[in-house]
Amino acid sequence: LAFTGTMAHTGHWVFFDCDDCLYMNNWKTASKITQAISTYTEQLGISKERSYDLYKKHGTCLKGMLAEGIIEQQRVEDYLEKVHDIDYSDIAADAPLCDILGKCVTKDRRYVFTASTKEHASRCIAKVLSPSTVDDY
Repeated sequence: LAFTGTMAHTGHWVFFDCDDCLYMNNWKTASKITQAISTYTEQLGISKERSYDLYKKHGTCLKGMLAEGIIEQQRVEDYLEKVHDIDYSDIAADAPLCDILGKCVTKDRRYVFTASTKEHASRCIAKVLSPSTVDDY
């Protein structure tokens, strides 16, 4: 089928990739999360190497643990909370970025992508942006 209609332009959106893109710190934050994942999985009797194998095979360690029956769905929130309970002090504020973001589009047209949780993205945004603009995201 060929599209024969017209497409109305409805506006602009801005999409941001969170980790080591919205902020840059040479993957320090991601490394902390990886370490927290290893700590969590070691408590389940899974080695660091095995947790990395689960990541490689399934795309995320969590997805691998679910697929292979290592943890049950009801433990997912606990896992996500614990592996994202890290120190965010190595993410620096970025005033020029904050200014640019504020000029891009309205808050209902700004989106942040992350493979992590919404809370993780919110913590990262809070570190990068000035306190007066955090509520806009």
